Amino acid sequence: MTWRAYGASVRGTSHQRNGLPCQDAHGWRELPAGGLLCAVADGLGSAPRADEGAQRAVAAALDALAASLAAAPAALDESAIAGHLRAAFAAARAALERGAAANPLRDYATTLLLAAVTPDWTAVGQIGDGAVVGAWPDGRLETLSLPQRGEYANETTPLTGPDALERLQVRVWPAPLRALALFSDGLQGLCINLATGAPFERFFAPFLQALSGPFDGDATGARLAAFLESPRVCARTDDDKTLLVAGLPAAA
Repeated sequence: MTWRAYGASVRGTSHQRNGLPCQDAHGWRELPAGGLLCAVADGLGSAPRADEGAQRAVAAALDALAASLAAAPAALDESAIAGHLRAAFAAARAALERGAAANPLRDYATTLLLAAVTPDWTAVGQIGDGAVVGAWPDGRLETLSLPQRGEYANETTPLTGPDALERLQVRVWPAPLRALALFSDGLQGLCINLATGAPFERFFAPFLQALSGPFDGDATGARLAAFLESPRVCARTDDDKTLLVAGLPAAA
């Protein structure tokens, strides 16, 4: 079964006013044996090279995880799966460190979400805020990874932090998903109940429905970007916004 995916990262109105670029990034990779890898990063607004940090983190994490899973045995236990995700986060951190030869590492500060789904298992890793919501085959939506918060309000843990890899959260399920959505903190208040962590099903319904029927990933991504930039969304959040949606068509 072939996975479908689309996504968009758009600049928030606060960044437009301040002349800042979009500091979010996203990406995905198909697995040859079936399945998909997805990543979303949100560069910290206080970091001068946060947009570059987010882009590097996404690319390095996806490349590392794709390579390690391609070389892994067909059957993996939960500990081994978690190890592959941890290694991918370490690779993303190393990519930022290599880019910091001429600039402080903190200049590339970014969060990172990484999800892998195969015909046999699902895994999610997270450093920082943002969240991942999954749709199980029975249609049930579940928040798989919740935002990490720091000691103070609006503080989060970046991948560049000294203890970032120790604070990495990884979860593994011995079951496949039907669909998943990753999003940056600019959309948290629209996507999940921040008090309970429960996903807002009405928010996700049209985005999951878009995976069924005739599908054009580029066109669907463009429509998503227009939605994220719409006045009704920007009235709720002025931050950069990323949403990445992936899944199997309903007919599958």
